[in-house]
Amino acid sequence: MTIPTTPVDIPAVADAEELTCDVLVIGGGTAGTMAALTAAERGASVLLLEKAHVRHSGALAMGMDGVNNAVVPGRAEPDDYVAEITRANDGIVDQSTVRQTATRGFAMVQRLESYGVKFENDEHGEYAVRQVHRSGSYVLPMPEGKDVKKVLYRQLRRREMRERIRIENRVMPVRVLTAGGRAVGAAGFHTRTGAFVTVRAGAVILATGACGRLGLPASGYLYGTYENPTNAGDGYAMAYHAGAELTGIECFQINPLIKDYNGPACAYVANPFGGYQVNRHGERFVDSDYWSGQMMAEVAGDRGPVYLKLSHLPEESVSALESILHSTERPTRGTFHAGRGRRPVHGLRGRTSRGPGPRGA
Repeated sequence: MTIPTTPVDIPAVADAEELTCDVLVIGGGTAGTMAALTAAERGASVLLLEKAHVRHSGALAMGMDGVNNAVVPGRAEPDDYVAEITRANDGIVDQSTVRQTATRGFAMVQRLESYGVKFENDEHGEYAVRQVHRSGSYVLPMPEGKDVKKVLYRQLRRREMRERIRIENRVMPVRVLTAGGRAVGAAGFHTRTGAFVTVRAGAVILATGACGRLGLPASGYLYGTYENPTNAGDGYAMAYHAGAELTGIECFQINPLIKDYNGPACAYVANPFGGYQVNRHGERFVDSDYWSGQMMAEVAGDRGPVYLKLSHLPEESVSALESILHSTERPTRGTFHAGRGRRPVHGLRGRTSRGPGPRGA
């Protein structure tokens, strides 16, 4: 598309396009796609609004390396998962919400499998869940997770789904419309033309993701976030203006980033493969990716900087990690390392040939 160099005439509000549906889904990422499919499978006429393009939108546009909350029957119980997440977050959680994830998550894994999403199996053909938390194994790798959004998009485009789901790309809702104390539609505009759009709906589902720009880096760079920066909090704003109660916004997630690079250290990815964090003396100081404050304590105690140690891992593990970290997680990461003069050691990708401290990612 050619970017206009002159002002665009915005259509009048009176000329707004009016749409109707049984169920309006706002947001075309993974959650929105699944919501639309679920509603359509139950016989509803669905309208899916996405401010970008559903084919490659949302936090999983580049894929996902695994499910981090797989409570597999026979391997774990929902109560165990709730207890571990509560402990990992110092008790600042809504346990009822966590329990929903624990009790309903496995059925979602099976549903995704039926769509064609692949999960890792062990030598016995069982789900190969791995441990990241202090107790319990809940991480289920997805060997071809980079294609998860493509798989879901194909489900949306099946003939029986196309008959029930209408997709409007490049339409950004800004308000949920209410009447009589309930949501009855939405108002928004087309991001390319500026044309106004109104929707009358029997039900509204907000599936707009997290607010990725809570907690910007000191530079103020709007894309310098761990979470998907296009999840800009518009759903939070729409919910608030519609009268919903918001809670816990002050408890946003902050991940340790690689020095000089806008990208995560991804210990969450490395730990199940056997990677771990060490201080400048090469001492392992954390036994879980959720051990609050330990990294800060190491730096404050003059034992920093902190490294993610991978040099003890076999080549196949490092290669598997690199394929995730340099693609699904951050495609620019490999380029960054190369630009800083880090070159792979001959015969072993992912291990660096220079740099202080324990060698690793």
